[in-house]
Amino acid sequence: SGAGALNALKKIGVLVGIMVGLYALPPILRSIYGEKKVAAGETFEGDGRIIAVEAVGIASEPLGDASPGMQRSDVAIRLRITNNKTWDATLADWTLEVAGIENWLPAASAATDGEPGFAPPLGKTSTVELRFVVERPESDTRPLRLEALHLANPRVRFALE
Repeated sequence: SGAGALNALKKIGVLVGIMVGLYALPPILRSIYGEKKVAAGETFEGDGRIIAVEAVGIASEPLGDASPGMQRSDVAIRLRITNNKTWDATLADWTLEVAGIENWLPAASAATDGEPGFAPPLGKTSTVELRFVVERPESDTRPLRLEALHLANPRVRFALE
């Protein structure tokens, strides 16, 4: 049954294509369409906004339970954002790069000027606090190293150390 084998190969090809699109393509695109790099302690100015990382903190005790076999750390990053242009960025545009963890971690929540959500007002300077949940294997005894905060819109990498 050559037709059955051909159909099976087509299905495998589609699966491989999907896997490449999900896992191989994002790092390739990141390297081609690079991010603007901002050194630790420096400020991003561009695209109608000024963004600075004001503080980075790790909670002394986890704020929730870890997944089985994992240890949890809760990270808060405080930003000062002056937004002078309409901006459709969302919480999903923020990710955290942690040493030893392959995929960047999405922001779990945000507060803007003390109110829940990511909503920097137009024409004003606001304080935004992003929260991330970092899970690593219980056996990982290395200190937690936060490498960078990434913004997808516009594409910016804020070094954290």
